[in-house]
Amino acid sequence: RVWISRYAWGRDYHRVMKKKLVRLGRWLEDQRPECSWRACVDTVPVLEREWAARAGLGWIGKNTSLLNRQLGSELFLAVLLTDVELAADRPVPDYCGRCTACLDACPTRAIIAPRVLDARRCVAYLTIEHRGPVDPELGRDMGAMVAGCDICQEICPWTTKAPAGLHPEFEAAGHRYRPRLVDLESLDEAAFRKWRSGSPLGRIPYDQFRRSLAIARENTVGLDT
Repeated sequence: RVWISRYAWGRDYHRVMKKKLVRLGRWLEDQRPECSWRACVDTVPVLEREWAARAGLGWIGKNTSLLNRQLGSELFLAVLLTDVELAADRPVPDYCGRCTACLDACPTRAIIAPRVLDARRCVAYLTIEHRGPVDPELGRDMGAMVAGCDICQEICPWTTKAPAGLHPEFEAAGHRYRPRLVDLESLDEAAFRKWRSGSPLGRIPYDQFRRSLAIARENTVGLDT
């Protein structure tokens, strides 16, 4: 079986969060009829992580993700831009301490220093954004991951303590939760588009997905897939 990142198990977070932000924006407009606002979910050049840290939602951890003491790092971030002046919360302290679990666990050694990520080595980048062949050395370290990688998050003590199942919209669709490699290899392009439908995996072209499956196949030769 191969690994699909948790963020893609359920519904497309872009659509889910956009609806929630629009609802919030309309509420704000009811309170301040003269205001302007815009909902942003990965669609405009806004540094969501940086603003979230400044807003006190968490701190930027050594794995470069935003960490929250109650929710860990498996968060979706979005922004409601507005011209209404709002009272700001204070930033929170850094609670990573001396922990280096994320650096130690990264399979491709993409986290080269605390809070410094070489995206060119990151499995999430290689399987979702990277176009073209993958360096064989990095390919061997990708294991059976074909769409994203959660290792630096799931190894984090703050994430392991976080509650699960808070939002039913993101509950796993059965066909994207630990699917069998052989089943994905049998998908033609039309079937692949149907398989990823409703998920945030629309950025992955079919040829690139086939490339990642081939790497997973090579890495799992002799294993029960």
